[in-house]
Amino acid sequence: MNPKPCPFCGESKDFGIGRGTEDREGFPTYIFCATCGTCGPWIYTQDKALWTSAVICADKTGWNKRHTNEETNQ
Repeated sequence: MNPKPCPFCGESKDFGIGRGTEDREGFPTYIFCATCGTCGPWIYTQDKALWTSAVICADKTGWNKRHTNEETNQ
């Protein structure tokens, strides 16, 4: 599944993958919008070589998950 558009600027193609410094749990990895700089949720990964595709990263980190107002108000 392709990454959904950025929830802030609407960009749908220009995404990057960010990684933090490795610590005892792995590499903090997230997808970000290269147009406006919005960072998505991050998860720890063990092998940074496997996370080179924005499609994989968007799916695994939760970038593609969107909440409706009804879900948020529960």
